[in-house]
Parts: sequence; C-alpha cells; structure tokens
Amino acid sequence: MHRLRPLFRRFSFVASGGGGADALGLFSLLLLGVLYVAGSGSPVILDDNEGLYAGAAREMRARGDWIVPTLDGMPRCQKPPLLYWLILLSTSLFGENEFAARLPQALAAIAWMAATYFLGLTLGGRGLGWMAALILGTAFGAFVFGHILMPEIFLAASIAWSFLFLWKAFTEEEKRSHGIGLWLSIGFCTMAKGLHALFYPLVVLGILALLSGRWRKVAIPLFRWEGIALFLLLVIPWYVAMERRLPGFLFEQFGNEQFGHALNRRIPPDAGTVRLPLFLSEQAIFLLPWSLFVAALWLPRRKTAMPPSRDEDAGTPFLGLWILVTFLSLLSSSLQDYYALSCYPALALFLARPFCTRQEGRPGWTFWIPFALIAGLAAGAGVAAIAFWSNTKLAQPTLAAAPVEARDTFLAAIFGFPFRTWRAFVPLLLSASLSLFLGGLAGLWLARRGKRLAAGLCLALAMFLPLADAGRGFRLLEDYFSSVKIARYLNALPASERRIVADGEPNFFSSLFFYLQNRKERIYWVHSSSASPFVLRSWPGSGELYLSEGEFLQLWAAAKPAYLICEQSAMSRWQPLFDRTASSWKAVLGCGTRVLVVNRLEAGNPMR
Repeated sequence: MHRLRPLFRRFSFVASGGGGADALGLFSLLLLGVLYVAGSGSPVILDDNEGLYAGAAREMRARGDWIVPTLDGMPRCQKPPLLYWLILLSTSLFGENEFAARLPQALAAIAWMAATYFLGLTLGGRGLGWMAALILGTAFGAFVFGHILMPEIFLAASIAWSFLFLWKAFTEEEKRSHGIGLWLSIGFCTMAKGLHALFYPLVVLGILALLSGRWRKVAIPLFRWEGIALFLLLVIPWYVAMERRLPGFLFEQFGNEQFGHALNRRIPPDAGTVRLPLFLSEQAIFLLPWSLFVAALWLPRRKTAMPPSRDEDAGTPFLGLWILVTFLSLLSSSLQDYYALSCYPALALFLARPFCTRQEGRPGWTFWIPFALIAGLAAGAGVAAIAFWSNTKLAQPTLAAAPVEARDTFLAAIFGFPFRTWRAFVPLLLSASLSLFLGGLAGLWLARRGKRLAAGLCLALAMFLPLADAGRGFRLLEDYFSSVKIARYLNALPASERRIVADGEPNFFSSLFFYLQNRKERIYWVHSSSASPFVLRSWPGSGELYLSEGEFLQLWAAAKPAYLICEQSAMSRWQPLFDRTASSWKAVLGCGTRVLVVNRLEAGNPMR
C-alpha cells in the first residue's frame, strides 16, 4: 500500500487544483463520453420505448416521408419529430443498426453533461463544473436512460442549456446572444418533447423576477423579437404541415397528448403511473452513488472557509427553483420513472458542492462516511455474489420471469426476475464490486486528508466499470426485453400471405417494427386498448389492425398461416381455443416470457 501513496499524492495534488486539474477533468469527461458512445451498439433494440421510436423512423425512411411519423403504417402522433429526424440522419450515415439508432441519444447525453459543466463553471468555477458533469454522467439512472431511445434525454439536455443561458444572462453584461440561445434551446426542446420546453425556464424566470429586481432587469431583454422569431421558425412549420396532412392534429397533440399527459387525462391511457413515494425513492436510486452525499450538503462552515460570492448566493435559489418547479409540475401528471431527468443537472450541481467547497482541513463525517459505505457495500455485494455462485440449489438453468406487462417500471423490471435468473450476472457483479470497493477506499483515504475533489474524482472513475457492466447486463436479458428473436425467426421464413398477431399492446412488441424485414407486413393486435381514437378517425383502414377475440379466432381457423405472439402465461387460456379451431397448431419459438405459435406450419418452415 505504501508504494501507492506517491501515486495518490500526485493524483490528489492534480485533482485539487495543481498541475493540470483542468486537463484531468477534461480527460475524465472525454472518457465518459467515449463510454456513452461505445455503449450505443448494444444490446438489441428493446421493446416499449426503443422500438416505438426506431421503428417509426425506419418507416419514415422507407416511405421517404419526414413529416408524418408512422408505426405499423398508422400515424404516431404522440411526440414531435426531433428524435425521429436524428435517427433518420444517423441511420442514413451508418445504416439501420442499433448503433446508428442510439447514437443521437448518446450525443444528447453528452450535450446534457456539457451544459452541466458550463453551468457549474459559471456558478463556481471549473472544479464545480466538471465534478457536476461527472456526477450527472456517472449516476446510475442517467447512464441507463441515456442509452434507451426516448425523447426525455433531449428534453433534459435542451432544458439544461436553456437554464445555462438564463444564468449567463444574469451574470454577464451581454443579454442579446443569451436570449437567442435561450429561445433556440426552447425551440429544440419543443421539437423533442413539446411545450414542456416553455414551462420550466419561463416559470422559474417569472418567479425569480417577482422576487428580485435584478432578475426583472434580466428578464426583459430575453424577450427580444429575434429569439422569439427563431423559436417560431423552428417550431411552427412542422406543426402546420402535420395539421394540413392530418386535420385536427393540433388539438390532438396539445389537448390530448401534451396536456392530457400533464394532467393524467390522456385518452386512451398509454402508460401506467408510478406512485409518488416510489417515484421519489427511484430518484435516489437513479442518482446512486452520489445521492449518498446529500447529508454532506449541510457540512458546517469552518471559520477558514471563504464566504460565497454574490453570484454563488444567487445560484442556490436559481437551482432550487429549477428542482422545485420540476417536481411540483409532475404531481398531477402520469408519473413515469424518468420524468425528473430534466432537473438532474441542478441536483448534480448541488451534490458537487461538498467536493468543491473552499473549506480547509479534514471534512466532517457526513462527507467521508459515504465513501466507507460504498466500499463496505461493494465488499458485501462481492461476497454475496461468490456465495450465490457457489450455491448449487440456485444453479438451475431455467429462467423464470414475470410477464412483460408486469415489468413496466424500473423497479418492477429488476424484481420481476427470481434470484436464479441473475446468476449470469455474477461475473459482472464481481468486477463492478471490485471497482467500487477500490474507488470507495481510495476516496475515503483522500477524503480523510481533506482532498475532497480528488476523492470525488476517484469515485467517478470507479463508476466507469459498473456502468459498462450495466450495458453488458442488458445483453444477458435482451430476450426478455426485446422481440428480436421472434423477428429473426419470421425473417428466415419464405415470404407468404401469413398474418402476424400480437396479444397485448403494441409497445410490448415494438422492436418488431425495427427488425421485421418485410416492410409491407403489418401486425394485427388482439386484446389491445391503446388504439388512438384520433388515428382511427383520420386514417382509413387503421381500425382493421385491432381485432376482437372472435375476429382473431376466425383468422386462426382460416387456411392462411397465422402466427400469434403471446405470453407463456396466457397459453393456458389460448390452448383450449386453439384445439377447437386449429388442431394442427404448434408453438415454434420461445423468447423470454413470450411464445410464438402458428395455426399451421407453412411450406419452408424448418419445423415442418
């Protein structure tokens, strides 16, 4: 250990501000960006969110239509088009594959971290900037959602940039360019998610202007016509084009989709709601390991600490209102696990403060105890993994899991598998535990010596391997979260007049839209309640894809091959019906908890 002490001393000297601290912070952020981009190629496209966006972009490209997003040949009116357009650009450059589909998501996450860095830079210096960016990028939830195709990361990144321009307008003389930057950020955000873009920065600005004369002076120049004109030029053309193509779209988009979701009144509901206590606890989990340092925010000020500057004092209500408005706005909405991501930069900047404080001497226990806790938990997890691996009673090869619809939230997805399912994760858990154990010990050693920033950097670097392991872990369970195996089976069969029917909601099987090669082949749905009344009214023939159980059984009894995708748990109900209508039916494939069943084997089927 004594041989490592010179290395630790050199590391702590650099990270504490001497000998290239900026270069070390920049290198760490660049390495984190590489990790985000490199992880974009796997796993396969997952059902639910990923397949909806990647599949819609694939259909837009096939039709040569960049205006109307479609899924299964029907308009998808839920979200504005920015994510679709970025996927289209990426797949045009790199081909239709997982890396190209997810690359815009990784770049948006990097832009999210960059905005956090620059905001921290203006609030408290470079140390605060790159520590906050590292906290954001290495937080467990930020990494996971930064790799799942969804518009929320684009929303979060754009809002972070809009708050950056708000703060720069407050602290710098030049207001015109910051106002243009603010409205450009709001415009991009609107095209990614909707009018949420206007709500968060403008509400926070309005509250601050009511409370502070200095903020009132800032607010007026931000509403110059140039910035507002750029915002309107970014937003209006697509909405007008959609209204011309689909009359009534504007009312559907703003009335039902955006405000309906905000008030939990969308018709029909397309997502469950996470209960508020669970939602709040999930945010603490998503911010691990950094949420363990919350108590360190109340470290007692030492007499040797330098007093905060005027701008630092103003930064606290600025960040606090950003967080408060975000969480208050979610109380009436259809809460989802990831809805608070847009205020994570503010949370990261608060959590970075104990690492960048100007206090001298050894920090209090609220700062160094989390490092000891991380090292202890990592050691315990490693021992438990070894014991779990050596227990032959849990070494059964069968993997059982809850049905897809029972794994619709983050925690339900984790606890939807029995312990034996996670046996394949033991090697990953061991490497992640070792990394966090060493990082926690090194951070503890540095923290006890007053090297706060160096301790934080140690922990951030120690998170790189667990995050990479999380990406590899997705690959181990991809059959349980993706329909790619089913799509590949169907792609290998000769072309025929078959019918593909899925039992459940389209989002449970959405990766089929990305992987099925026959682009003219449409999927029929039974027991689905997610059909949009607006789409059914405005798009002729769309209702034919939604079958009653009786209509499906007629199709099943017909002479043409029909394939049904359903949960294994549903087979106890389907089997008697199949025996009565098509006695030659056969289950041909299992994929996670789902099974592919055919009414009669067609020519060319390898199981015939």
